[in-house]
Amino acid sequence: MENQIKQVTAFHRKIGETISESPNLLQHDAALDGHLAQTLRRVIESFNRPSNPKTALTRRALMEVEELAEWIEAHIADDVVAAADAWADRVTVLLGDAVATGMPAQPLLDEVHRSNMTKVAANERTGKGVKRDGYQPPDIQTILNRPTLGDR
Repeated sequence: MENQIKQVTAFHRKIGETISESPNLLQHDAALDGHLAQTLRRVIESFNRPSNPKTALTRRALMEVEELAEWIEAHIADDVVAAADAWADRVTVLLGDAVATGMPAQPLLDEVHRSNMTKVAANERTGKGVKRDGYQPPDIQTILNRPTLGDR
């Protein structure tokens, strides 16, 4: 995972996005971000009713939404320990998606990083890197077409 942290740090540096050298919380607004967390909690509640059928995708998505709500709530509470726990839980759930679907995580992350590095400065409103001239989309299909270890 250290390689991915280095890649994302390089991308943040390139687009002018936040980089921190020690654990801290993101800038936040209790009212605005509290509303977002409450909305996410309502989504979870509406799908977690016993009468609602759940697919594997629905279950995994609800786990991700719950961990995201916890991440936001930790910020509102100014609790860096709870934020760290929520961050680690989010990463674990996302990696679990790769395990559950057989996605080749490392090559996909490397290819998305290669593509991201062709973007320019972050959009001030969204924080996302902007696609301009020279942008190269990730070649995901080639990675998915590679033989798996069991096929070699």
